[in-house]
Amino acid sequence: MAIYKFRITFEDYEDISRDIEIRSSQTFFDFFQIILQSISFDAKHAGAFFSSDDYWSKGNEITLLEEDLEPGIKLMKTTKIASFIEQPNQRFVFLYDKEACWSLFIELIKLVPEDVKATYPRCIKSLGTAPKQYKQKLIAKLKEEVENGTADDKIVDDHVYKAIADEKLVFDEEEETSLHEDESDLVEKGEDDEHEEGHEADDEHHEEDGEHEGGEVW
Repeated sequence: MAIYKFRITFEDYEDISRDIEIRSSQTFFDFFQIILQSISFDAKHAGAFFSSDDYWSKGNEITLLEEDLEPGIKLMKTTKIASFIEQPNQRFVFLYDKEACWSLFIELIKLVPEDVKATYPRCIKSLGTAPKQYKQKLIAKLKEEVENGTADDKIVDDHVYKAIADEKLVFDEEEETSLHEDESDLVEKGEDDEHEEGHEADDEHHEEDGEHEGGEVW
């Protein structure tokens, strides 16, 4: 049985990689699961593989969800890895979670002998710590809310707090300081707005008093 050895890297983090071995007879769904496991991501979101050329251009798609099936698109659970190996250094692009837009590059680096005592697929080499799965998305969400003026008084909503709790995420010191500064700016802006509204209300009150006294308002 042929054993494929693939190297997986993040598009935005080239110094982070995982080497994974998988049987030629195993499916892209098996590949999907071991990739997420190797980078400590959960499997709560949809993803897709794309065959690729040397320039990482996306070709034929292998999708996770049956509802995404269209003519020419394959399903992970029923598609074997071997059916898409067309060259010695076959490449794939793996996209995961449309909202977070995680993009990983996959390259076949060699064929290796099967270890009869091993369980496949398996991650045999891990280089670098993978980024937190939800941290990138949370920071982007917070910044967008602050920039658009749509952030609530707590800065982040309950969904974000839940994601942080579930993943036990923490912001580093620089990011936390930035978020506190954003929160302070929003609070100050809210106080200024209330102050201006108070002045407007006082002016309207004085104008009404003038009208009631029959005097001309200047």
